[in-house]
Amino acid sequence: MRFGIVGCGSIAANSFAPSLVKSAEAELTAVCRRDRAKAEEFAGRFSGCAAYASAAELVTDDKVDAVIVSTPTDTHCEYTVLAAQHGKHVLCEKPMARDAAESRAMIEACQQAGVKLAVAYRRRLFPQVVAAKQLIASGRIGRVVCVRTHYSGLSGLSSGSWQQEPGIGGALMEMAVHRIEVLLNFAGRPTTVSALVETVSQDWEVDDSNGLLLQFEDGKIGIHSTILTSPPRHDVAQVDGTEGRILIDPLEFHVGSIVIEGADGSEEHAVTPL
Repeated sequence: MRFGIVGCGSIAANSFAPSLVKSAEAELTAVCRRDRAKAEEFAGRFSGCAAYASAAELVTDDKVDAVIVSTPTDTHCEYTVLAAQHGKHVLCEKPMARDAAESRAMIEACQQAGVKLAVAYRRRLFPQVVAAKQLIASGRIGRVVCVRTHYSGLSGLSSGSWQQEPGIGGALMEMAVHRIEVLLNFAGRPTTVSALVETVSQDWEVDDSNGLLLQFEDGKIGIHSTILTSPPRHDVAQVDGTEGRILIDPLEFHVGSIVIEGADGSEEHAVTPL
């Protein structure tokens, strides 16, 4: 499949573009950035593909089958709908959008166009998360009653960037969403959600800390917290069941095992790390 990237920021440069160049099943054929010279420089670093100054140009390129939207969150809906209207599949950077209305508009546009839409939540594909899901499905820890995720660290948002802009930035929009996605991957769709967002310590206009409590139809609960004021970095998931629990600590790359705890003690379950 041939991909075009809208937005040439750090995620595109460090993740999307090099991955496409290395892939045997995908190809980077176009990029765009409002500054055409910078788009051309970016293209020169990655396969010498076509460079455009606007998404409107890129989506008309017949050598692009799918578009990666790698821009600030307030443009995700606009570019996703535009790509869908031109028959392009879409992989959108997280978070999907600013609110539910924009998310629905993106889904509807892709459904109407008959194209695929995905959001770049990668942690559900981590080997330790996949292994945990398999163990849960096998009944290893009984019925799931609670899923917890937590992330803490110092800052984590680029100073002076859009990641600190109200409405599109902050700990919830930038950091929590990855962990909440893992929580929902284990627990399913919630029926009620309560949340608290607060700026505890950082000199930001957006939250540096948040806590969420989720309830599910079958009675299980979900708990997530993000703290961007407390080093060192800690990224963890825990699934509690009626017969034991699974610990994923850390919820990071390059991890070779998860821990299963039960009445008879604990054991490490090996996985093949990314």
